[in-house]
Amino acid sequence: MGIEQQVSSATNVIVALVTTYGFRVVGATIILGAGWVISRLFYTAIERLCARSPRIDRTVGLFLANGARYAALVFTFSAVLTTFGIETTSFVAVLGALGLAIGLALQGTLSNLAAGIMLVMFRPFGIGDRIEAGGVIGTIREVNLFYSEIDSDDNVRIVFPNGELWGKVVKVPSRNDTERVELKFTRPIADDVGRAIDRIQEIIARDRRITRVAQIGLDTVNAGDFVIVVRVWVKRPEAMQVHFDLNRAIKEDFQHLPPAVDQARAAD
Repeated sequence: MGIEQQVSSATNVIVALVTTYGFRVVGATIILGAGWVISRLFYTAIERLCARSPRIDRTVGLFLANGARYAALVFTFSAVLTTFGIETTSFVAVLGALGLAIGLALQGTLSNLAAGIMLVMFRPFGIGDRIEAGGVIGTIREVNLFYSEIDSDDNVRIVFPNGELWGKVVKVPSRNDTERVELKFTRPIADDVGRAIDRIQEIIARDRRITRVAQIGLDTVNAGDFVIVVRVWVKRPEAMQVHFDLNRAIKEDFQHLPPAVDQARAAD
């Protein structure tokens, strides 16, 4: 009878535990699943709502969507703790002390969060802008709470900590409509400088894509040659093609000039 009583008592304890905590585990699992789905729904709904409004920048919309998602996950975690009978008030106090210790250990991460908030508030650049930071040139694709994503010119996705984008110098060339193109041409020392500059000016005058000529002049003089520098302003999308076209046009034009020796003899 003693053994039977012990087995019966153990069975009752197991049944009580399963009855008490089994349903809690099931409930916590359901809450976790529902919270995860709701957080995703919040993210999608806020992102689409902000995308419909032309007054809300996409950077701000994604930031708000991520904030709502994380807030829903925090509430979900609190509900799971309540399911197991853990008082959230005391847990918040413990979490505050723990958060202070974690905050001291994760100063860099928190600085990235603060930088993300500042980027969204002041918007020095936004999604779609072309930037240059940390030796990387690319287009902003997303600004999150802790990091931003950039697509480089060779189509590589680069993840940047927000602290690197807020606390350091960032070039944003896409904010201006025009760009300066600089070209340099090396000519033999015997060439006529004035004639070479005149030829370059004629070629530039024929190119309607050039909005303004900044400078054309003699840059350096060496023992056997000299260098002419050309600086012109063009619309930013056309800058690279103008660079290529001017290089080719001026090079082909110089090919038709008489050799420097012949020029010197003609001058004599």
